[in-house]
Amino acid sequence: MLARHLRAEDPSVFPIGPWDEVPDLELSTPPLREGLGRAHLKVSTRVPLAQSYFDQGLRLLHLGWGAEARRAFAEAARQDPGLAMAYWGLAVTRGAGARHATARAEAINKALALSEGVTDAEQRYIVAATFLADKGPANGRHGFVREMEALIDRHPEDAEARLLLAGFLADGYEPDGRPGQGQPYAQALLRELLRTHPHHEGVHHAWVQVMVESARPEAALESARRLRLLAPRAGTALLGSGRLLLRTGHAREAREVLEAAVAADDLWLAQESLPESAAPVAGLALRLLVQACADAGRYGEAQGWARRLRARVETVVPHVGQALVFAAATLSHLHVRFGYWRAASELRVELGPKARAAERALLTGIETYARGLRALDGGKLVEAERVCDELDALHPPLAEERKGDNRLLCPRDVARVVELAACELRGALEARHGDFARAEATLIKALRLERRLRSVGPAAFSRPARETLARVRLRSGREDKALELAEALVRERPGCGHAWFLLAEVHIARGSFAEAAPAFVSFLECWLDADPQLPELRRARLFLAGRGGLGVETPRPSNVIELRAVESLSY
Repeated sequence: MLARHLRAEDPSVFPIGPWDEVPDLELSTPPLREGLGRAHLKVSTRVPLAQSYFDQGLRLLHLGWGAEARRAFAEAARQDPGLAMAYWGLAVTRGAGARHATARAEAINKALALSEGVTDAEQRYIVAATFLADKGPANGRHGFVREMEALIDRHPEDAEARLLLAGFLADGYEPDGRPGQGQPYAQALLRELLRTHPHHEGVHHAWVQVMVESARPEAALESARRLRLLAPRAGTALLGSGRLLLRTGHAREAREVLEAAVAADDLWLAQESLPESAAPVAGLALRLLVQACADAGRYGEAQGWARRLRARVETVVPHVGQALVFAAATLSHLHVRFGYWRAASELRVELGPKARAAERALLTGIETYARGLRALDGGKLVEAERVCDELDALHPPLAEERKGDNRLLCPRDVARVVELAACELRGALEARHGDFARAEATLIKALRLERRLRSVGPAAFSRPARETLARVRLRSGREDKALELAEALVRERPGCGHAWFLLAEVHIARGSFAEAAPAFVSFLECWLDADPQLPELRRARLFLAGRGGLGVETPRPSNVIELRAVESLSY
C-alpha cells in the first residue's frame, strides 16, 4: 500500500531502518523469495531476473514492506540498467519527507530519462510518480490521482494500477468516525478488485488496512484469513491480518497470526544476519500480542510477550532510547490494565545521556501516572493531586517542540498522550472527591483527546477514558449514560473481556440481572483460558451460580473434557 510509505501509519519501535542511509544501487542483493504472493506487472525488459526482481518489489510494495521492496527494485535495476520501472519503484519506496528528497529525485529523473520507448502504461506510471517525488503526497496528490485515473481509463485491465491508486487514497478515518476524503473511493476500487482478483495478496492486504478502523471491520475478516495463505512469509501482511482479527473479537486466532508475524521476521533476520532493530513488524506484533492476551485475561502470558519485547530491544547495542521506552510502556500499560499499580510504576529503565527530551518525558509520564493511580487506590488524595500537577506541567513544553523527523518519536505526540493521562487521572480524582460534574467534564475532555491521538505516535499508557467515565457515571447514579459507553466499548472490542465485564457491572447497577447474565457469559467466553486467580472470574461465576445464572449455560475452560468423551476412549 502506497499510503504506508508516503504517510507514516504505524508507530516505530526503532526509528532507523537497516538500509536507510545506503544508496539505492549499493543495497545488498536479496534472494528471490516464496510466500510473498504472485503479483505481476509486465515491464520493458529482456532480462528474466530483472522482471522477477521487479515483481518481488511490487509484491512487497503492495504488502507494505518498503525497505525490502526497495532492495528488490535496486536489484532489478542492476540486472537491467535500462529498466525505467525499476527506478520508478526506487522513487516510490523512498517515501515522503525532506530526508530522502535527493534520492527520490535522482530515481524518478532516471526513470524519466529511460522512459522513451517503453509502453504507454509504463510512461503513465512514471509521470504519475513524478508528482509524488517532486511535490510530496499532499501537494502532489491531485496530479498523481489524475495521472493514475488516466492510466486506468486507458488500460482498464491493469489491476496493479487500480490497487496502487486505492492504496494511495486510503485516508483512514477522522476522530468522529467519518471516512477521510479518499477512503470511500479507495473502498470502491478495492471491492471491485476483490471480485475480479480474489487471489491477489495485495488486494486483500489493502482491504484489511482500509477496513480495520471502520465501523464494519468484519467486512474484511475473510481477507484477513486469506492473507495467511497468500503471503505467509510477509510479516507486514500477517501483522495486518492479526490486527483485524483482534479488532473483530477473534483473539485466539489473532494471537496465532501475530506469533507467525514475529516468526516470519525472525526467520528473515536470521537469513540476512541482521540485528533485532531491523525487524519490520516484530516489535509492533509483540505489542499487539500483549494486548490480545490482556483482552483474554492471560496476564501471565502477556507479561511473557512484554518481557520478550524488552529483551529484544535491550540486545541492540548501543541502546535505542525510543525502543526502550516503547517496551517499558507496553509492560506498564499491561500492569495498569490489571490494576497492579506498583509494578506499573517501577519500570527500572535507564536512558543514556543522549536520550532525547521526548523519550525522557514519555518515560517520566508513564512512571508518574502509575504513581498517581497507586496513590488514588490507597486513598492518598493529596499525593494523587500532586501527581496530577506534575503531569500537567510535563506536557505543555513538549507541545511547543518541533515535529519529529521520519520515524523518531514526536514531542507533540508525547505531549498528547501525557495530557490524556493527566486528564484521565484528574477526572478519577475529582470523582473520589465527590465532584461528579467536574469529573464528567474532565473525562469527556480525556475522551476527546483519546480519539485524536495519531496512530503513528506512542500508544496511550493510561486507562481507557470511556471505561473510567462509565465507572464515574455509575458512582454518580447515571447508569443509563454508563450503559451507552459500555455498549459502545463492546461493539468496538467484542473480544475484550474487560469490556464485557464492565457491561455486566452496569446492568447489575441498573438492576437488570437478566441482561447482566449474558454479558457475564460473554465475558467468560473471552476469558475461557484466563489466569484462574483473577478476581473477575470469581465475580462472574458467583453471579451466574446465583440469581443471574438461571437459564444461562456457563462456558467451560477449553482443557476440560466431557465425562462421556472420557468414557468412550479406548486404551
